[in-house]
Amino acid sequence: MTITENINKSLKEYIRSIFSWILIAGVCGAVSLAFTFLALPYMKILNGLNGMEVEQIYSMSTAELEQYFRASVIFIGIYALNVLVAYMFNVGAFKCALESSRGRKIKRSDIFFAFKKKPLKFLALYIWKFILLSFWSCLFIIPGIIKYFSYSQSLFLMIENPDYKINEAIRESKILMSGHKEKFFILWFFSIILMVFLVLIPYLGAGLFTFFAFPFVNLLYINFYNDITLYNQYNDNEYKNTEL
Repeated sequence: MTITENINKSLKEYIRSIFSWILIAGVCGAVSLAFTFLALPYMKILNGLNGMEVEQIYSMSTAELEQYFRASVIFIGIYALNVLVAYMFNVGAFKCALESSRGRKIKRSDIFFAFKKKPLKFLALYIWKFILLSFWSCLFIIPGIIKYFSYSQSLFLMIENPDYKINEAIRESKILMSGHKEKFFILWFFSIILMVFLVLIPYLGAGLFTFFAFPFVNLLYINFYNDITLYNQYNDNEYKNTEL
């Protein structure tokens, strides 16, 4: 499947289930917005540090410093929790995209798929990939990007096969991506450009990003996954001895 064919297919799937996608995107957006509101009071406290001279900070009392320290810890905690919860909902959105790409009707309850189906394993996959990618990125940015592409299919493999072990999903992702990184890079670059372009549109940008770009890009990635999975099924001899 070419990039153009993937775009056309994903667009048709989005239009076919547009009301389901709007609802799913709305749930994800509302959850993220709720965390933002939770963080606002602490953000206002921390903003008080802006414009302060170093001498002013050093002259603060212990009680004032404790207030800022407490606000920092809570703010970071809320932000980290927001990232993890957003990731879990995104797993559910990918599950919906997978169902749609296979010609099945989207179950809106699947947006909670990661919370219902081995949530700790999905979180562990996210954290382990973050650690691995951080390690490779410390060596140099290029190896980090290459490894990001290599590990990119591990989440989809875990969604389709929840009993997979974490390293098993990562290993199979490497095999699937062998010979397909360039194509994935083009798809990834296109999705980034699309999302940036939509965000920059005055007044409508945020809405288009949430209700169109978010589900549409998920469909693009899932259709890519379906394509290379099918490709590798027909080329098993070529990939079974792939060096990792």
